[in-house]
Amino acid sequence: MADDDDIENRLNESRKLGQVSSSEWQSYTWKNELAEQSRRIITHLGEALAEVETDYNPYHMLERAVGLAAICMRRLIECRLVTDRFCATQLEVHEIVRKKDVEWREPFLSCTARGIFNNYDMRVRQLGRNTPKTISDKMLHAQVIGVLSGSAYLPDGLLVASDTQSKKQLFHFTPSEITGIFDAFLEDEVR
Repeated sequence: MADDDDIENRLNESRKLGQVSSSEWQSYTWKNELAEQSRRIITHLGEALAEVETDYNPYHMLERAVGLAAICMRRLIECRLVTDRFCATQLEVHEIVRKKDVEWREPFLSCTARGIFNNYDMRVRQLGRNTPKTISDKMLHAQVIGVLSGSAYLPDGLLVASDTQSKKQLFHFTPSEITGIFDAFLEDEVR
């Protein structure tokens, strides 16, 4: 009898706790959003490079799209919606390094790319390799988001650096390079 009472008490307590419903993680929710943010980054980067007159500030929209794309990339990794092999892959990313023998000048916190020419060697970029997680982390924690145009040394593109990365280097993406990073996430399929 004691066992029956114990079971009945546990069932009653279980009913009082309510119900939790959920589903399996799915990649399409994050991949659809990543594809949309990829499109927006290219659109707003193009607007900024062409200095197109818009009803909004393309730099503000670019900052938003970079942040949302980074969240999507992180969720795909964290929810294991991309393969372990992909997560261990080193993706090519161009970097612009900090100037040597100059004092670092901290940019104003309210500006996303001031002090670029004071702090970085904007004449050359180096090809580096980073994991998808490192790239998404740097984009998610972006302290620097800028658009480089009209350089005699470097192609037009997007500059991104995180708060932890900014004193060492910047990522530099041409439109096709940033699209390639996003496509790598979008094309990887967990089976």
